[in-house]
Amino acid sequence: MYSDIKSKNGDILSIAVDLQGPEKSRPYHEQAGAEFVTVVDEENSLARIFGYRAIPNGILVDEEGKLQFQQYGGFDIKKEETRGLVSAFISDGQISKQSDTSFDGPASDHFERGLAHYHDGDIEQARSVWREGIALDPENWNMRKQLWAVENPDRFYAGKVDYDWQREQIEQGR
Repeated sequence: MYSDIKSKNGDILSIAVDLQGPEKSRPYHEQAGAEFVTVVDEENSLARIFGYRAIPNGILVDEEGKLQFQQYGGFDIKKEETRGLVSAFISDGQISKQSDTSFDGPASDHFERGLAHYHDGDIEQARSVWREGIALDPENWNMRKQLWAVENPDRFYAGKVDYDWQREQIEQGR
């Protein structure tokens, strides 16, 4: 699909969210053989700007730099509907679906406060702040997954992300 997008003068910018830095996400980009650029948002800056609490997200911007579509959480290019939406946008600039609006959760500052502790080397305090945030905002999957990655790096950085383990955590209310 990327070669089709490029042939129509479109492009993709992928943004990984990982407070532990690009060295953690780079192997996944390379393993996928991705030809598009991926940058890493270590500070969760885009979540603050756009107000999302989960990934993956899709944002379509036209040639003039105008935001034409946004979907926060659940944007999956493997789904036929999503591929069709992106293909139509690249081909003729048409959007056949309403954008999801951004939202700010009740714990929007907890991620950043925890991140400051994490960068200061106070991992326990970071974990504590993130747990408070998750208790206030259980749908904040960005914060939840970063906490899980800090506490269980083997489930995220041992070659393949363990999605079965993540589903178990969700089912157990963790």
